Amino acid sequence: CQKYRLTLLDAKTQTTIADDLFDDKSPETIKEFLRKNLDASEPVFIVTDFDKRYPDILKEIFGDKLVHQYCLMHLNKLIVSDFPKNTTIEQELLKYRLLNIFYNRENEIKFLEELQSEELNVINNEEKHQEWSKKAKKEFNQFRRKLKLERRRKKENLPLNSLEKAKHNFDKLMENIRTYDQTIQKRLWMINKHWLNLTLFHYLPGAPATNNPIESYYSKSLKTDNKKQFRTDKGIGNQIKLTQMRRLNLLKKPQKSFLELFRLFNPFKL
Repeated sequence: CQKYRLTLLDAKTQTTIADDLFDDKSPETIKEFLRKNLDASEPVFIVTDFDKRYPDILKEIFGDKLVHQYCLMHLNKLIVSDFPKNTTIEQELLKYRLLNIFYNRENEIKFLEELQSEELNVINNEEKHQEWSKKAKKEFNQFRRKLKLERRRKKENLPLNSLEKAKHNFDKLMENIRTYDQTIQKRLWMINKHWLNLTLFHYLPGAPATNNPIESYYSKSLKTDNKKQFRTDKGIGNQIKLTQMRRLNLLKKPQKSFLELFRLFNPFKL
């Protein structure tokens, strides 16, 4: 049967606070998991995705001790999903203007604005326009990949905009909200509604704006190949426990063989 994984990761130390499998992901299961692993009497900063259940669950447990930040990368994924897979240059430009609210995407916007200007020369000729569109999209994708590779080489993340810049970019989009499709209007109103919970990290130096460390932890602790290999709940659980041990260097230069270590740790059983 399907299992649900709940994980708490310390943003500062990048260490696992708790990581368990459950038969369901009901509000009661989440509450029990949080109560068991966090001190509800202490102030807590928590980053989550946009699951509609989280605000009420977290508020019930932590009350006024809670600072709840929504993950900006999850917001970006929602924005991308609002647009068709094969976008026009105009749609792509609007998409990047939305992505530019919290992250600096000025380079992509400038490139797309130049393409949009070029498009005016061919837009009245359907055959030429189709040919140009294919070429333009290819050029933009190459440019986008180039920027991504440069960031990887420099080991840099996408730069975040300042709070003032984010508000400026958002306000500019809201000025023209009536000209956008209903889907985009809804997304902007959603951002407006949750603005405080999207920007709380700005008020606490060092606070995370995303839960990317969790995503990274998941990808390392249970890779696709491992998901296929460990078919049972016990197998998946064991793989999770082994990853926790590696992160704590408990498997660094072991005196026993890996198989002996595996047999030694009977607490792996869930």
